[in-house]
This record gives sequence, structure tokens and C-alpha cells, in this order.
Amino acid sequence: MSSDRPAKWDIGVLHGFRAIMVLLVANFHIWQQGWLYQTFQIGPITIEMDFLTRSSYIFVDGMILLSGFLLFLPYARSMDEDYALPGPGAFYLNRFARIVPSYVASVLLMLVCVALPQKMYPDPRYLHLDLWTHLTFTHTFFRMPYQYSNLNGVLWTVVIEMQMYLLWPLIGRCAKKKPVPTMLAMTAVAWLYRAVVYYRVGDTAMFINQLPAFLDVYVIGMLGAIAYCKLRRILGDPDGKQSPLVRAAGLLLFAAGILLVGAITRLQTNAGIQGLDQLRLGQLRYRLPLTLSLMVCMLGAVFMPGALRWLLSNRLMRFLATISYNFYIWHQVLSVQMALHWFPSTLHSDRSLQWCFTVMCYCVSIVVAMAFTYGWEQPCAGWIRRGAQRLKALVRAPKTAE
Repeated sequence: MSSDRPAKWDIGVLHGFRAIMVLLVANFHIWQQGWLYQTFQIGPITIEMDFLTRSSYIFVDGMILLSGFLLFLPYARSMDEDYALPGPGAFYLNRFARIVPSYVASVLLMLVCVALPQKMYPDPRYLHLDLWTHLTFTHTFFRMPYQYSNLNGVLWTVVIEMQMYLLWPLIGRCAKKKPVPTMLAMTAVAWLYRAVVYYRVGDTAMFINQLPAFLDVYVIGMLGAIAYCKLRRILGDPDGKQSPLVRAAGLLLFAAGILLVGAITRLQTNAGIQGLDQLRLGQLRYRLPLTLSLMVCMLGAVFMPGALRWLLSNRLMRFLATISYNFYIWHQVLSVQMALHWFPSTLHSDRSLQWCFTVMCYCVSIVVAMAFTYGWEQPCAGWIRRGAQRLKALVRAPKTAE
């Protein structure tokens, strides 16, 4: 019976999107420590990428968009075919096994190896608040652990995802049964929330990246999943034979999306130059057009010519996507500690040192991410799933005996 179940789709280009967006966010955080001005000279041509570096933190929105797409893909698929959806228990178990081991390891290691030895907590109350809100995925609700945590500044993104996972079995099923009202409601909440923050809140630091501000980003991902399923049903498997017209249309959509993303990135960079307040308002202002443009990119990339799709789905991209979660978790704290302990104070004015620092940050972060992915995350996920199966068998055993 299980052999009759439809195979899980592997959308190859999305591995590339995941890897590239994580690398772009990492590039911003590493640049914050080393200040490497990223221009490249190829013969007489100068390629200036500094505008992208200075605002590539906005690709966190793209990571959340991709999450929304992948979360809703089984539901979108079940709208068109007999595709069994996981129950809430299986969903929570899979998310817990995938996310929690590396997250908790990061929190505890940063506490024991960095925060406590460097005496970062003058008041024990800050230590307790920072630790327990991180371990309960609630630190985005409190100013001190959200803005001034001594554990790991990038973990707020994981918290937003975990908060959405908690709601997802309900949201996903509501959106499958009544997609229009559900998605309209989510979009209305997001727009109303961002409008209130944009026009009525003076200090926006605590509010721009709360879950309600991303609900329409998830909706765009959900709509993208529906569009992908419809296009696949009409046009056939994107990895199979497609007409040259379809391939050309996919390439044009991808190119148009890239141009739009580039323009939005420049606008956000200009906003950031005007100060932190304008930077945060820019994030609220450009979140919707950015994620719409990225969704156009993704859908276009799926149907591009094979050679171009391979650039996003080759072994290197799949490897980087596999370790991307742990790379994301560790890259910032590693770059901060490397700048503090391994490099002199001339780092910010010595271009050779800046290049050395940047390359070392990527290399060390990749090695650490590999170690945690293959040596901790995946084994822990296996132990958790096997433990859950044994527990389930034990619970059922007395009933079977009777």
C-alpha cells in the first residue's frame, strides 16, 4: 500500500535558493565584523556589490517565504490529487527533530563557552531571562533577550518559524478547505500590523520582525505552492520535456524577478544609509514587493532551461542547502569571536586582513556546520524519531494484547 503513495517532489532549484539566501544573510553579518568593501575587478570591468552586502539581511524574508512554500506544498498537492497529509503529531515530531537539537546546542554552548567565561551577565536576572526565553522560543517577546542577547543574535528567525509551526496544522488545513478566506485573513492581519508599526510606533526595533509582520510572506509562499502544483499539472514535470516557449518564459520570469530584487535591494541600502529608523521602516515597506519578486524568481527558475536549473540544483548547492541551518546558526557568533580573538584592531583598515577574515569566516562556519549537521543534527533527529516510534509501540502494546 505504501508503494502506491505518490513520491515526494524534490524541486531542485529550491536547494540553490535556500543556499544562496543563507549565504547572502551570512555575508552581511560577516561584513559587519570585517568591513570588507566588496568590489571586484574583472579586466576593465568593475563589479560593485557593496549595495547588496549592506542590505542582504532582507533575504531572511526570502528564507521565510521559502518555508511558507514548502510547508504548504503538501496541502497544495492534495488539492489536485490523492496525497496523504501528515497528522499534527507527525508534523510536530518532524519539526522538533529537525530544529530543536541544533538550536539547543547553540544556546547552551554559547552560554558555557562564551557568555559565562567572558562575564557577559553582570546581573543574574539577565542570564535567567536570556536563557529561559531562548529555550522556550519566546525571546522575541522581551526586549533584553531579543535585542541584546549574549547567546546568539540570529536565533530570532528560528523562533519566528517555531511560532508558525505551532499554528501550522490549523492554518494549513484551514487554507486547504477555505483558501481564499484564510489567506485574506492572514494578509489583512499582516498589513494592519505593519501599518500600525509603520505609522504609529516610534521605536520599531521590537516590532518589525514579529510573526504577524510575516503572515503575508507565508501567504505568498502558499500561493506559490498552489501555482507550482497547477503549472506542473498543466505543463507536466518541470524536469521532463518542456516546449522551448515554456523554457523561455521561465527564464524571462527568473530574469525579471532578479532585476526587481536587485532594485529593491538598492532601495533598502539607500534607506539604511539614512539611519536605523529608516532602515527598519524600509524593511516594512519593501517586505511585500521583495517576497513577491523572489516568488516570481522561484517559479520562473523551476521551468528554466536545464543547464540554468543545474546551476541551482547541483551537488554543491544541495550540500550547502543541507548544512544551511547549522551554517546560519553559527556564522555570526563565529565571526564575532574570530574578529575579537584572532585579528588585530587594524582589521577594519587593512584590505588584505579583511579578505583573510572573510574567507576564514566562511571556511570555519562551513566546517562547523558540517560537524553539527552530520555529527549532531541528523543523529539526534534519528534518535528522536526512533524514540517516538518505540513510545508509540509501547502505548499500543496493551491494547494489542487485549
